[in-house]
Parts: sequence; C-alpha cells; structure tokens
Amino acid sequence: MTEVILALGSNLGDRAGQIQEALDRLASSGLKCEAISSCYESKAVGLKDQPDFVNVAGKFTCQKCSPFEVLRLISSIESEMGRVRTVEKGPRMIDIDLIFFGRSMIATNTLTVPHAAYSARRFVLEPMCEVVPAFKPPGVNGMSVSGLLEDCPDEESKPVSLGHLCHVPSGC
Repeated sequence: MTEVILALGSNLGDRAGQIQEALDRLASSGLKCEAISSCYESKAVGLKDQPDFVNVAGKFTCQKCSPFEVLRLISSIESEMGRVRTVEKGPRMIDIDLIFFGRSMIATNTLTVPHAAYSARRFVLEPMCEVVPAFKPPGVNGMSVSGLLEDCPDEESKPVSLGHLCHVPSGC
C-alpha cells in the first residue's frame, strides 16, 4: 500500500460542499481514505483579489497505483466538477494537489512530487499537521511536517481552523 497525501481547496460557491464532493469522488475511485483534516479558511496567495479559500488535507492509500494514475484521477475530478484553468492561481471551484506519493521523488514536465511549493504554504501544512504530523518528507533533511510548519515562511495565507465542515467519506 502506498500512502498518498492530497491537499484540496475551493474558493467559489459552496466551498466546503465542493471539497466534500471531491472527497467523496476520491473515496469512491479506489483510493482508500484514511484521514481528513478539519477545514481551514485562508487568504489567497499570489493573485490576491479573489475570495478566501477553504482547504483540507487528506491521507489516502492505494494499492498498485502509480502517481501518474493519481494525477489523472484528480485532474479528471477537477474537470468533472467544473474546474477551468483560465487565470493562473485564480479562483477555482476545486483544486486538488498531489503533495506526497509515499516517499517518491518525481520531477517530470507533468508531475512534481513532493509538490513543489508545499513547504512554503501554511494553508497546506496546517491541515497536513492534523493527518501526518510526524511524516518526514523526502528531501527535507529529516524534518517532519510539524517541523516544516514551525519553520514555514508563509505570512500571507493566515489559515484559520473552521472545524470539521466536511464529513469523512464512507470507508474512511
């Protein structure tokens, strides 16, 4: 079994509802849900003139799947849910990022794992600390996710816990 860590966010429409739908789709796709963080509301980073985001992190496992299959799955879910990529870092119905795929390190034109910017994003690290605080990502000199959060330079996103707005998908 391979542990897969995903970060999900939405800043359009029913933000928590969009995330819940994505979580349900992921759980019914063959990924086994192990844990879901509480929801966090955060300011947009990059393009600031847009609504605040709701973010969660999820821990899943999969058997006999590749990171590229997971990428295709999350891209398909985003597309089915109405994600349109018109403005880079712009508003979105749903955003699903593959943060970790086990201890794999991958750098291709289509996929970078661990996600290139996760360690500089407090809105990713805060929810991840709920689901995998002791995980030591590859390539960070033995630091845990909780240690990365302590050292995180992100002062822009200012995540605030909203509690468990999303329910854990069945099978989790």
